[in-house]
Amino acid sequence: MKVGDLVRIAPHCINKGRLALVTRVEDWDRQTVWITYVDGGEDNCSDGKGSPALIRNLELLNETR
Repeated sequence: MKVGDLVRIAPHCINKGRLALVTRVEDWDRQTVWITYVDGGEDNCSDGKGSPALIRNLELLNETR
């Protein structure tokens, strides 16, 4: 995954179905990315820090080029 990818939280997760953008990818951690929710729901990470998410819990909807 890359910064800017649009993802959906997997059905088995607490925030299932929510839309988010990948905002940070770490070279040293290939299992986790940072996301910011874009669907206007609660906990939209408006503090600018985002939330960590396991890649296996994300469904890629639109890949950045």
